[in-house]
Amino acid sequence: MTTKSSFLIRRLKPADAEAFSALRREVLADNAVPMGLSMTEELARPLQGFRDQLGYPEPNAAFGAFVGDALVGSSAIAWPSKLASSRHKANLWGVFTSPRYRRQGISRALVQHTVAHGRANGLLRINLTVYVPNPEATKLYATLGFVQTGLEPQSICLDGNYYDGEYWSLSLPAHNDASGAITKT
Repeated sequence: MTTKSSFLIRRLKPADAEAFSALRREVLADNAVPMGLSMTEELARPLQGFRDQLGYPEPNAAFGAFVGDALVGSSAIAWPSKLASSRHKANLWGVFTSPRYRRQGISRALVQHTVAHGRANGLLRINLTVYVPNPEATKLYATLGFVQTGLEPQSICLDGNYYDGEYWSLSLPAHNDASGAITKT
């Protein structure tokens, strides 16, 4: 029986790359479909790549949930472009929780924290992809206000099996100012 753990959320730094990589491998060993890659692909990724990813410049950010000193979950947000025309949207990625700590609200808290970070940095929309089947993720995102906006058939291939990718999006509140321009609230 799993007991509810207290956890702390903080921003991940390049120094967390080893723990981030270990968490990814643990989650991947449990089920490769939600991660969207094979264990062979994951093991081929160099640790420096994770350091670089966790060190992306603001407002990009990755957050981790910690139980004691152990990283047990993560959620990240990345702006797809530096161009002003695309600064209103970002991609949510890397949302996963250790199988040992699931059903304790960790992923929900991480996504809420990440969305709040995006809102504080002027986002009007957050997009993500869920590789299916993944009913836990689709239920989580739906309850947080994300809506499914599309489907990519055969998005990934793992061990000769194809899985679809569902596109989801969250609209953050905005309003028109006196000039008619859309501004964040």
